[in-house]
Amino acid sequence: MTSAIRLMDSWETIRDQVLQRDNWVCQVCGKSTSGQVHHIIPRRSGGSDTLTNLITLCGRCHVLISPVPDWVLTKVWRIPPAQIKSERSKVRDTIDGIRMYPR
Repeated sequence: MTSAIRLMDSWETIRDQVLQRDNWVCQVCGKSTSGQVHHIIPRRSGGSDTLTNLITLCGRCHVLISPVPDWVLTKVWRIPPAQIKSERSKVRDTIDGIRMYPR
């Protein structure tokens, strides 16, 4: 088995543990059947793939915290342009709260 496959298997295991721990519920908005895992502290900033640094997010909350252009949020997620800034802030504030008070 190559190291890339082992890394992928390891990530899948960790991802499954996070989703199960969070009951597949977005930790920002509460949407059930969410299936995306987000690094609270990004890997590029020294964050790790540990359970305490990972949370479950729905697609909408995940894209709001990601560096995607505003037009994508309007066109794909149907978020009115006037609400994008406040929606992004809500997601960031919730995730920052989780960072300050880890599980």
